[in-house]
Amino acid sequence: MRTLAIDIGGTKIAVGLVIDGQLTSREQFSTPVANNAEDFAQQILTRSQQWLELVDSIGVSTTGLVSKAGISAINPDTLAFPTPFPLADCLQQQSGKPVAMLNDAQAAAWYEYKMLDDKVDNMAFITVSTGVGGGIVINRQLHKGNVGLAGHIGHSVIDSQGPTCGCGQTGCVEAIASGTAIKKASDACFSPPISNIELFEIASHNPQAEAIIDRSANAIATLCCNLKATLDLDIIVLGGGIGLALGYLDRVNQLIRQRPQAFQISVVPAQGDYDACLLGAAYQFKD
Repeated sequence: MRTLAIDIGGTKIAVGLVIDGQLTSREQFSTPVANNAEDFAQQILTRSQQWLELVDSIGVSTTGLVSKAGISAINPDTLAFPTPFPLADCLQQQSGKPVAMLNDAQAAAWYEYKMLDDKVDNMAFITVSTGVGGGIVINRQLHKGNVGLAGHIGHSVIDSQGPTCGCGQTGCVEAIASGTAIKKASDACFSPPISNIELFEIASHNPQAEAIIDRSANAIATLCCNLKATLDLDIIVLGGGIGLALGYLDRVNQLIRQRPQAFQISVVPAQGDYDACLLGAAYQFKD
């Protein structure tokens, strides 16, 4: 099976050729403004032209809420989609290939579940990147819910006095822990502004940088413990640009170990590394 995999995030789109479950080549580009689905699809296919004639299908993973009608934005601050946004239909019409689409973290969750050496019954995948997303596997089945909302755990409220989230709630994990939230906090502390990469680089000797990253990691640790308490998960897989950043996973696990034993859970890195969502996009056709 040869699949064109497309992973749509708030800041970048990754595209690649996946052959029999293996990512053989990839590239990425900045996410264009989502004015309409037709133009958005055309821009993606233009950047993927080198692979189109080689593939049997197109798999898409995307930020946002995915339904039969298309994509809608839970948090427009991450990526604002005009609703409805029938991207899958447009891709299929323009390419002539069958298209399957899932929320990005749901797609990554299923891929990561299948990659686990020790098969477990219940797990979650959390991605910490531009936003905070998730996917949940319960009783060895990907749980999507009736309208596809299941797994949007970044919009769990953990601080009623916290910052306002783009989804309209106050104190969501995403508003505290995401790459976007980290950058906002960093910009308020450092002049001239620095990137999130630079923030992680100076954290070991800069208390302000350390505090910003620790606040994010603590929010994710709290989310992990809440998921353990709610779903009695066996394991959690962590991915995303922030989730896989230097020392971040160790911070999360250290904070979890400080919680009561009943709520502790093992958190491991995504085997798909930074491309877990991209691989998950293609994996829709494998299982």
